[in-house]
Amino acid sequence: MTTTTPYKPIGYYLKALDALIDEDFARSLSAHELTRRDWQVLNGLALQGPLTRQTLGRLLGPFWEPGARTLDEVVHALADRGRITADGDTLALTTAGRRAHAEAASLVDVSRARLLRGLTEDDYVRTVAVLDRMTANMASGR
Repeated sequence: MTTTTPYKPIGYYLKALDALIDEDFARSLSAHELTRRDWQVLNGLALQGPLTRQTLGRLLGPFWEPGARTLDEVVHALADRGRITADGDTLALTTAGRRAHAEAASLVDVSRARLLRGLTEDDYVRTVAVLDRMTANMASGR
């Protein structure tokens, strides 16, 4: 399919949006001394319950680009601040971690609402379906 549009290529929008989401998360979560990666770990553990490092790594892997803080670095920092525990290879939220997650979740909800402003649920579902198809197309060419 060849198209001519007044828009930039999709890669531009994907990278620009990801950078803007990172900036917004940094602004929103900084008051709680959290980064987007910290949030992802806390949220993964809050939604899934205790997880092994390997399982959490698989869950979050698609979100973490090369050069980002590693999962071990994030886990170590969150453990040092008393937000998660590591029992052997299993990671879990502490009471302070659940509280930090709940406080951050409200900020993330505001951020997501801003991201979706002016879009219908159908717009969102269609957009995600298109991105899912494009992702599958590119993955099949590996």
